[in-house]
Amino acid sequence: MTRLEKFLPLHGIKVQHAFSYENPYYPIPPIKDNRLKDIIEQSYTNTRIYVFIPAEPYELHAFLEDLDEKGLLDDGDYIVVAIFFKIFDESNRDGLIKGVYYPAEGPDGISQRIRYMHNVLMLFYTSAMSPDFNGFKIEAKAYLSEPPFNFDSGLLEELGYPIEITEDAAYLYDAVMLYAKALNQTLSEGGSITNGTDIISNILDKTYQSITGVNRIIDKDGDTIANVSVFSIQRNSSSDIDYVIDPVAIFQERNGTTVYAAHKGVDIQWLGGSPPRAQPVCGFDGSLCKTNYTIHIVAGVIAGIIMLTAIIATIVYRNWRYEQALASLLWKIDYNELEFKSICHGSRLSIATHDSRVSMYADPLSGRGQVFTRVGRYNHTLVAIKPVHKKHIEMSRCLRKELKVMRDMCHPNLCQFIGACPDPPNICILTEYCTRGSLQDILENDDIKLDEMFIASLVSDIVKGMRHLHSTEIRTHGNLKSSNCVVDSRWVLKITDFGLVHFKVGQQPPDMGEHAYYQDLLWKAPEVWEPQGTQKGDVYSFGIILYEIAHRQGPFGNCELSPKEIYEKVKTLGETIPLRPNVMEIENGHECLLTVMQECWVEDPEARPDFKTIANKLKPLHKGMKSDILDNMVMIMEKYANNLEEIVEDRTQQLVEEKKKTENLLHRMLPKPVANQLKRGMQVVPESFDCVTIFFSDIVGFTKLSSMSTPFQVVDLLNDLYTLFDDIISYYNVYKVETIGDAYMLVSGLPIRNDNRHAAEIGSTALHLIDEVQKFKIRHRPDDTLKLRVGIHSGPVVTGVVGLTMPRYCLFGDTVNTSSRMESNGEALKIHCSAECKAILDEVGGYDVPERGIVAMKGKGSLLTYWLVDQDPSYKRFKPRSEDVEEAVEDTDSLSEKHKMKKSPGKSYLRTPLGSTYMAPSTSTPNTGMKSSRSVQDISSSNLREDAQLRRDSDVVTRRRNSDISRTELPKNGKNGYTLLPMDCDDSLPCSKSEEVEIRTTDFGDGSGDCSSQARSVSACSLNRCEVVGEEATMNGAVSQRSRNNSQGSKTKTKKNSTTDSGIGSNGNSSRDCNMHNEIFL
Repeated sequence: MTRLEKFLPLHGIKVQHAFSYENPYYPIPPIKDNRLKDIIEQSYTNTRIYVFIPAEPYELHAFLEDLDEKGLLDDGDYIVVAIFFKIFDESNRDGLIKGVYYPAEGPDGISQRIRYMHNVLMLFYTSAMSPDFNGFKIEAKAYLSEPPFNFDSGLLEELGYPIEITEDAAYLYDAVMLYAKALNQTLSEGGSITNGTDIISNILDKTYQSITGVNRIIDKDGDTIANVSVFSIQRNSSSDIDYVIDPVAIFQERNGTTVYAAHKGVDIQWLGGSPPRAQPVCGFDGSLCKTNYTIHIVAGVIAGIIMLTAIIATIVYRNWRYEQALASLLWKIDYNELEFKSICHGSRLSIATHDSRVSMYADPLSGRGQVFTRVGRYNHTLVAIKPVHKKHIEMSRCLRKELKVMRDMCHPNLCQFIGACPDPPNICILTEYCTRGSLQDILENDDIKLDEMFIASLVSDIVKGMRHLHSTEIRTHGNLKSSNCVVDSRWVLKITDFGLVHFKVGQQPPDMGEHAYYQDLLWKAPEVWEPQGTQKGDVYSFGIILYEIAHRQGPFGNCELSPKEIYEKVKTLGETIPLRPNVMEIENGHECLLTVMQECWVEDPEARPDFKTIANKLKPLHKGMKSDILDNMVMIMEKYANNLEEIVEDRTQQLVEEKKKTENLLHRMLPKPVANQLKRGMQVVPESFDCVTIFFSDIVGFTKLSSMSTPFQVVDLLNDLYTLFDDIISYYNVYKVETIGDAYMLVSGLPIRNDNRHAAEIGSTALHLIDEVQKFKIRHRPDDTLKLRVGIHSGPVVTGVVGLTMPRYCLFGDTVNTSSRMESNGEALKIHCSAECKAILDEVGGYDVPERGIVAMKGKGSLLTYWLVDQDPSYKRFKPRSEDVEEAVEDTDSLSEKHKMKKSPGKSYLRTPLGSTYMAPSTSTPNTGMKSSRSVQDISSSNLREDAQLRRDSDVVTRRRNSDISRTELPKNGKNGYTLLPMDCDDSLPCSKSEEVEIRTTDFGDGSGDCSSQARSVSACSLNRCEVVGEEATMNGAVSQRSRNNSQGSKTKTKKNSTTDSGIGSNGNSSRDCNMHNEIFL
């Protein structure tokens, strides 16, 4: 449709409308679609020719029916051009009239369809015109039965389904022939068969004759210009309905021009006898014909008379309504309808005389407190009652008009007029009651503090009220003063006691005394004598009120003159300096406020600004604030609420950050799953692991190096070294258990199982640490190189959290002992590997593990061990990894399942990302260089008998690796050894009742034997650290430590005033250089 809209204007055809509708379309009642009818309704007034592109012929019939229903097909003024994008079916010549999917109903329906079709021209693609085309179809059918198609059509023809060769086959034939001719021409011109550009150039912009007998043109863009035939209804007696659809003309291309060629002897049977006009004679809107405007002029005059009559009638009606309102006396109130309670009499400056001053009490009808005005209840509403001291009221038209104006007046800053009682002796005026009292009451009350927001709001209310009052029929106030400005419960100031000049004229107020009388006149402008006053006089009074608000000392402040003297001086015009309030007495007044008040009380009334100008000049007073005081208070509360939300959000964020810090610290102390269990208040039950790999390392010659360094240098050395180690292990899936002195312990395969990857992770970590430690530079001894000694072993362990105070995640089992022995029997800058670990590494592959030979180990006998010397270079990592999850994560609650030791068949496990949060670092402090107070356990506390019988004088030996054993009393057996009797073991742990537990100590230093010669002391060589322990001292915190050493290093006080040596011996040697570890061997 879009292309047709663009194409038709190029040929001088104006498109008035373009519509489209979506399929399906339902023409049959009762679900008949009205979309086509809506299109006709919108377009028939300025359209004569419809170009219709139906999807199916029945849509054309539905469209014609809707046109006929509108009466557009009766005289042949409208025509429909239907375009079908297909070839006309010769076998269906009368089917387009009868209808297939939407057939005509009976003979009448057929007759109606025939009448419709006289208004229709149909366009179809031109069918085959060559007599040779039938021979082409026969040959094409014959080729179908030959290879490679081998299609036998005989069976289908026997069943009554003959095979028809459509014109689509001719199009394919034309395409092949056109390509073949272009190829031959290209080859004859010396071109190549692979040159598509030359072949296409010989096809474009050519004319050829199709096998159908129609001349076709391919334009320069490669598009074939279609041949179109025109069809219309024709009389034909061979049809049972006497009419068929036949071609009447054809559109052909001749010399680049499309030509309409009518068929000889065939004419279009127009309904009106001739083709319809594309546009009416006078145009669609009649603008092409001259119009007689006489009728229009007469109609306009009549309409004007009617309108004028209506306006006059409206005015008369409104005047009548106005007079009715004046006569209705809606403002009149019966005095007997007012309800009163006991009312206290107030001062003589109350509204009972001239003012509208009210008290500061919320409910004056309750009889509590002082009330300055008479208050009553009318129609259940509190009203202020102002008496008018007159004997009678003359109800003139002017008075009625005045009272109606007052009743109709409504403004938020003007006190609402309720009504009046004109019946003597109770003549009075009823107005809205404001509970906060008058502005004068507020200004004279020192307990009420007015800040800038209150002052700005009160001043703004007066300005808005007076500005509106001056724009009404009343025009002026005449008695503006602070006592006539009342404040309601919402702190909105309202102006009262205005208007009703005729109602109050002639009243005789009671004598109030000279002082009060002149005090009441201090707001009057000097030129005002009439009761109704002037607008400029109101501006003067407003200036005096501004002074009252700013100074809060009355209209003339601290003036020593009496009210009468002030009044007389103000009234005396022509003086050099007129008497005005002293502005110098105002201390903290706003600059614009001071400027405006002085402009308001200038002597020349014409020089005074009006209230519109005053409002503009006082805008700086409201900067950053709203005009209404309640809105300001709400705004302040909103700001406070928003600020409070920000504060709460900030505090919450800080709390979240602190919680994260606490959790991170906890995850450094314990593995994350274990920490989560403890946070939920759940007990962490010991868990068994079938196979893990443990890493032990120490520094060869650390004792000698320490003896040549200060304690602080030792601390810096260990801190730098362990910081490097901690960074490297974050690249691998290992868990740092602890550091003790120069010893470093890692484990892989727990608390999250990683199948058999634990040995590979420990092996790669060890090789990485060996490489890096050779590059490590000691701050105070840059020429020295540290020599790391590493031992690794794989086997089963049991884990658990021991203790309540400073709980530690500990490992138990012989695997810990064997790993320590592998390290102590190793060599510098080498990785000593057990046979169990080697087997797993071989299973993983990529590691070079040559045999070392048989090595005798204390408590283990002779073992075949290996060296781990190299690995696949791709195994080495240089940054923390974040692998995809390949194995399912065991639930955190599995830590409480004591007997969950083996991986179930078919169950997948998680390979944790290297350096992930599951591998929580140890709580040991590497930058202190001191030994941890807790360590990895190798056996359960139940495996030792705490009350062993003392055979000889015993010393208390404390093991660093058993956090639950506080003291073990040992019978001495030789100079450097102690032996324990056989003890009972828990069945859940890998030990036997018949096995003997042995603790040994080894010579060190200069070979003299004991770590120290102190009496009643036992030397314990523990994890590359030889320590002297006193009689009643422990190393795990169960009993306070007491060590006696002659060291010169730094010392730390314990609970019993004992000291713990920092590791530097008195003879310049370290307190240990042990060749064997202090262990309990099972």
